[in-house]
Amino acid sequence: MRAAVYRGPGILRVEEVPVPEVGLQEMLVKVDACGVCGTDIKKIERGLLPAPRIFGHEIAGTVARRGASLSRFREGDRVVLHHHIPCRTCFYCRAGAYAQCEGFKRNGTTAGFEPAGGGFAEYVRVLDWIVERGTIPIPAGVAAEVAAFVEPVNTCLKAVRKARVAREETVLVVGQGAIGLLLTQLCRWAGADVIASDLLPDRLEASRRLGAAAVLSASSDMVREVRTLTGGRGADCTFLAALGPAAFAHAVDAARPGGRIMVFAATSPGEAATVDLGALCAAEKELLTSYSASVEVQDLAAQLVFGREIRVEELITHRFPLEEAPRAVEVASRPAPGVLKVVLQADAGATL
Repeated sequence: MRAAVYRGPGILRVEEVPVPEVGLQEMLVKVDACGVCGTDIKKIERGLLPAPRIFGHEIAGTVARRGASLSRFREGDRVVLHHHIPCRTCFYCRAGAYAQCEGFKRNGTTAGFEPAGGGFAEYVRVLDWIVERGTIPIPAGVAAEVAAFVEPVNTCLKAVRKARVAREETVLVVGQGAIGLLLTQLCRWAGADVIASDLLPDRLEASRRLGAAAVLSASSDMVREVRTLTGGRGADCTFLAALGPAAFAHAVDAARPGGRIMVFAATSPGEAATVDLGALCAAEKELLTSYSASVEVQDLAAQLVFGREIRVEELITHRFPLEEAPRAVEVASRPAPGVLKVVLQADAGATL
C-alpha cells in the first residue's frame, strides 16, 4: 500500500509499505479521510520523534478486514477512530487526568513502524483496545471528512469543559485557525458570548459567520478593545489557540481579574513565553492547560459532529490525495489567507 512516511526532520515521502497484519481482536480499516493536525506537523517539521513513522490520527474509514476472534464490527462498517484511550484504572485516570495515563500514551492505530497514528496511509491497523473502547460507528449520511473531526472536536470540548465556560460569560479566543474556530463554536454552544481575534481578515469573517459576537484584529490595541467590550473588566475566560509570546500575552492580559486563561496551543517542548507572575497572582487569574482528548466527552463530541451542532465541513479549505501528502502538510503548516483545515482523502481505487 501507499503511505506518507516520516524519514527525519522535515522529510515526508510517499512510499510503498506492507499492509499491516491484524491480530485476533484487531481490525484493518481503509482510510477514507484523515485530517492534518498541528501536532503531527510539529513532529514532522521539528523532528520530535525518531524516524521512520507514519503519522495522521484524525481518521475516518471503512472496516476492510477483521481479526478471527472479532465480532463487534463487520467489513464495510464506517468508523471513526481515536488513537489514544486510557486504562481507566491507574492513579491518573482516577484523578481524571487521562492524558497522563501511561496506557493513554500508547498509540493504538498504526500503518507500520512505531505506532504513530497511521492515517497518512491507505490502511491502518486498529489495535484491540482501540477496537473495544475507541472506535465509533459513523451514521449514514455523514461524510468521512466530517467524521474525521470527531477527535479534534473532542480535544477542544475537553478544554472548554476544563475551563468551566458558562452561560452569559464572555470568552476571548486568541487565534482563529481551524482549532480556534472549533473553540469559538463550542464556547457558543456552552452559552458564552465569544470575542475572536486573529491577524487574518478572512479568519475573522469565518468567526463572525460561526457565531462570534465580536471580532478583533490581533493588534497592540486588542486588550484595550476587549476591556471596552466588557465594561472595563476583561474576558471571563480566554483561550490561547495561537502560538507565540504575543498571542500568549494577549490571552493573559485580556482576562479579567479572577478570570481564567486556557493554554491550548502550546504542546511541544521549548515553546516559551514570559509572564508577570506578580500581576498574575495579584489579579487572581487562573492559568489552565489542556492536552489531547478525553473519554469523558467521547460520545458527546461525536454527537456534536454527527448532528451538525458544530459546523465543521465549512472549515475544510483544502483536500489532497494521499500521493500529495507532503504538499498537504506544507500547506497546513503555514497560516495564510484561505487556509484553514487540510484533509487527506483516500484513493478511490485502493483495494486489498
